[in-house]
Amino acid sequence: MDLRQLAVLPVRVTVAATQTTLALGYFVSPQGPLLRDGGYATQLSKILSEGGLLDRISRIMEDEHGPVGLAYTLAELTADDRPIGKALARDGLLDRMASEDGPFIRLLEAGGPLDRALAEDGALYRFLAPGGPLDRLLAPDGPLERIVEEDGALDRLLEEGGPLDRILAEGGLLEQLLADQGILETLLRPGGTLDRLVELGETFEALVPRVDMLGAAIPTLNQAVAVLNNAVEPLSSLATRIPGSRRRPPTTRPALEAPEAAPHD
Repeated sequence: MDLRQLAVLPVRVTVAATQTTLALGYFVSPQGPLLRDGGYATQLSKILSEGGLLDRISRIMEDEHGPVGLAYTLAELTADDRPIGKALARDGLLDRMASEDGPFIRLLEAGGPLDRALAEDGALYRFLAPGGPLDRLLAPDGPLERIVEEDGALDRLLEEGGPLDRILAEGGLLEQLLADQGILETLLRPGGTLDRLVELGETFEALVPRVDMLGAAIPTLNQAVAVLNNAVEPLSSLATRIPGSRRRPPTTRPALEAPEAAPHD
């Protein structure tokens, strides 16, 4: 710092202090940004006053049905000892369903159920075709209108104590479905019900040729039965001509009474 700057330093400090004082004076003046209408003081009073932003946030945080209550409910539903928590746990139901040999992969693989459903002549194409199930569903006075009408199926489903309440109740069908070793896990696990049904279908496919062979053999069996009938009829008429056959005790008598008939011969 040279001597000239050192000489003018007090003047510069004085000027800076004067400017700061003037700026502060304008800041707190009625026309300044702090006290004017809509200024910082007004905005802070709106935030800090009763019914202000902080007050509303506090009420929302304390409301048991608000976001915090919803977060607590969600945390409780996904706890480690609850069905959803067990399904979401590592190596749980969701992990097993999404594993390399799980149902999701089998569903999405090439030539799998989803691929067949989205094919040009698949189920989805038939569903969306003109005059198909979707058109019939959305037709005037069709199934959808009957479902959503007053006192219709949807109202009965959502009524208090109705089927939906029973499904979502504690220990209800949903918990039974998602429980450890529950219905869904038993159905989809390797070697479970679904795999056994697939194996049963393969067994039925193997039985079809044998059923066809049996159906082809039935006419031959009918012919053989007719030949036996033709052969038995002459033998039965011949048996009636054998001497003493007419004196035979009635066939309707019990077999244990046959010895008593001997003295009458």
